[in-house]
Amino acid sequence: MIAPLLPQSLALLWLALAVILEVGGTWLLKLSDGMKRRWHGALGVALVIGAFAALAQAIRGMDLSVAYAVWGGAGLVITAIIGALVFGQRIRPGGWAGMGLVIADVVALKLL
Repeated sequence: MIAPLLPQSLALLWLALAVILEVGGTWLLKLSDGMKRRWHGALGVALVIGAFAALAQAIRGMDLSVAYAVWGGAGLVITAIIGALVFGQRIRPGGWAGMGLVIADVVALKLL
């Protein structure tokens, strides 16, 4: 049996939660130092699994292509910015341009 569709606003909330969980999980995996810090690693993995669960809920109320593009694109951009601000990682001009293209692609996918 196929689950009923979610209202668009609820699907967007699930998608936002999926992005937050994915970014948080990735951040914790970085802090785990290659899983040497087991609690950081375990919690990071749990958050990433939670992100997939939230994404599964989001796609009940929106197109799969849009949900996945927003999830992946937002996760990429936010994670890169956190890497720069928190971990001192450098984003080169080509990286900024690439992130701009990711954002433009997501917008185009949704609007066109």
